[in-house]
Amino acid sequence: MPIQGKGFFIFVLRACEGGNPGAIQLAAQAAGLSHVIVKIADGTNPFGIDPNGSDYTLPVVQALHAAGIPVWGWHSVYGDDPEGEAVVAIQRLNHLGLDGYVVNAGAEYKEPGKGQSARQFMNTARSALNLPIALNSYRFPNYHLDLPWGAFLEGCDYHMPQVYWEPIHNPGSQLRESKRQCDALPHARPYLASGAAYGSPSGWMPSQADLVEFLGTAHDLGIQAVNFFSWDECRANLPMLWETVAGFTWPLASPAAPAVSKTVPATLPRPPAAPAANGSEAPSPAAVPAPAQASAPVLPDAFTAQFMAALNSRQPMRISALYGPEAMRVRADQTMNGLAAIQMDYDAFFASLPIGATFNLVNVGIQGVVRYLTWEAGGMTGLTTLVVEGGKITLDYTLIG
Repeated sequence: MPIQGKGFFIFVLRACEGGNPGAIQLAAQAAGLSHVIVKIADGTNPFGIDPNGSDYTLPVVQALHAAGIPVWGWHSVYGDDPEGEAVVAIQRLNHLGLDGYVVNAGAEYKEPGKGQSARQFMNTARSALNLPIALNSYRFPNYHLDLPWGAFLEGCDYHMPQVYWEPIHNPGSQLRESKRQCDALPHARPYLASGAAYGSPSGWMPSQADLVEFLGTAHDLGIQAVNFFSWDECRANLPMLWETVAGFTWPLASPAAPAVSKTVPATLPRPPAAPAANGSEAPSPAAVPAPAQASAPVLPDAFTAQFMAALNSRQPMRISALYGPEAMRVRADQTMNGLAAIQMDYDAFFASLPIGATFNLVNVGIQGVVRYLTWEAGGMTGLTTLVVEGGKITLDYTLIG
C-alpha cells in the first residue's frame, strides 16, 4: 500500500493513550494522520507482547485499520543474526496484518562484515514479504559511507531517513540536504522523511515553527509522506507539537503530477574514498551529486571569495564570523554546533595543516542557498557543502580526502 501524508512512529505503545485501541484510533483520526508506524521487533525479539504472551499491538492495529488508517511496523536490526531478525519480522508482520515494514539500521551495521549480513537479512525478508519496505537510518549518508546502503536499498521500496535536526532549528535546510544526498545513492528509492517530535536530555526540543517548516519543505520538495518520532513522547510531553502536526493540512499532490524537487543532481569532483571496511556497497564520493554549474570555470561569488579568504587567514574567529549563531558543522562523524565549537574545530584543523599551506578553490557550484566547494590545501582535497541563509552559514558539511 502506498504511503502518503503525515504520520507518527510509536515506540512504547502503552504510553500512547494508555494503550487503549479506541483512544489511539480517535487521536489518530482527530490529528488527520494518514499512517502510524508501530514497533514490532528489536533484533531477534518480538516487541509489543507482554510477559504473559499477550499481544497488545494487534488490537491497536485492528482499531486503526477499522478507521481506514494504514499501519506499518518498524524494527531495530543489528546484523549479528540476520536470518533470525528477518524471521521475527516476517512472523510479526504477517500476524499483525501490517501494511508495510520499516527497517531501522544504525551504528551496528557500520561494523566490519555487516555488508553481507544486510544482504542476507534483506534477501530473506524480501522473498517472504509482499509489502512495501523502507530503510530508516542516517539522514546524511555521505558521512556514514561504511553503512551498507546498497545492500539495504536494493530490497527496499522507500528511503525514510531520520532527519532529526537536534540541537538547532533549521529543519528545512537539513531536509533539503538529506534528500539531495539520499537521492544520489546507488539504488536510490523514493524519499520519505522522519522528523523530530521529541525532547532531548540536553533540554533541546523542536519548536512549533520547526514542524511547520519541516512539513512545508517536504511538500515543496514533492515528498509524498512524512512522519515524526514519536507519538508516545510528543503527545504526552509536548502536546503543542502534536497540535501543530494535527493542525497542518497535508495538501496531497495530484497522482498525475511529477514530484517537484528543489535539488537537481549533477556531478561534482570528490576526493577518492577508501573501500568500506565491511565490504559493503557504500557509495563512492565521486557519485555524490552537485549542481551542473560546478563544471564551469571557477568564478567564485562574493560570499565564496570571502569564505576562501577567511580560510587562508587561518583565524578561527574570522571564519566563524561567517556562521550563524546556531550553525552546525559536520566533518566525518563529528558534529559541531554553535560558534564556540566551530571555532575550536577550525583552530585544530588549521594547526594540522603544513606550514604555508594555502587553500585553493578548485571548483564551485551554486544551487539556491547551497554552495558546493571543492578545494585543496597542503596536499589535501576537500569538499565543502555550505547552506547560506540570510548571509550566514547555517550548515557546513566538509569531507576531507
